[in-house]
Amino acid sequence: MKGKLFAVGVGPGDPELLTLKAVKEIKNADCIACPESKGEPGVAYHIAKNAVPEIESKELLLLEFPMREGDIKEFHQKAADQIILRLSKGKNVAFLTLGDPSFYSTFFYLADIIANRGYDFEIINGITSFSAVSSKLKLPLSLGDESVMITSGEFVDFEGTLVILKAGNKLKEIKEKVSSSGKTAYMAENCGMENERVYKDLWSIPNEAGYFSIIVIKNR
Repeated sequence: MKGKLFAVGVGPGDPELLTLKAVKEIKNADCIACPESKGEPGVAYHIAKNAVPEIESKELLLLEFPMREGDIKEFHQKAADQIILRLSKGKNVAFLTLGDPSFYSTFFYLADIIANRGYDFEIINGITSFSAVSSKLKLPLSLGDESVMITSGEFVDFEGTLVILKAGNKLKEIKEKVSSSGKTAYMAENCGMENERVYKDLWSIPNEAGYFSIIVIKNR
């Protein structure tokens, strides 16, 4: 009997934001798969562990996804093969991913490979980082018929609300463009994590911050 793969979104950082379904599938899984960081389980694993301590008793499969430019298809294939090996033995595998699996997740690089080999998978949605940041700032992302645009590290002069993800190494440039546009900006860094930082006006935002930095830009 084949096992089943579950892509489990663990949310942005606060373990209390895991959904009931995420907790259930983590508890039911035979094997926990997650990206590794320097040979250790990555951020998603530690978020899940704080919500589901039982995770430590399960088989752990660390997957390598290099943070570099260029073709890393060989790493995707290797990771998929490692998961398929467990599925072929009838094990259910929970692949942990930050936020939601459908949003900037490494999971979908593997999904087609695994599905083409005849194995089923299911998506367990997680709370997205930008939703958590909006709540932390006590700021609506949209009201009425207001539009929302989400970019990855790029400022766009947009009439509605602009959300910029992965903004940490481009903050100085983004701040200058926001200032010239006459708009205002807010930012959260490491939202929901121990080292969380929140900035509620444009010029309090530093010129550099970490990878998990999200800017929300609105008309004044």
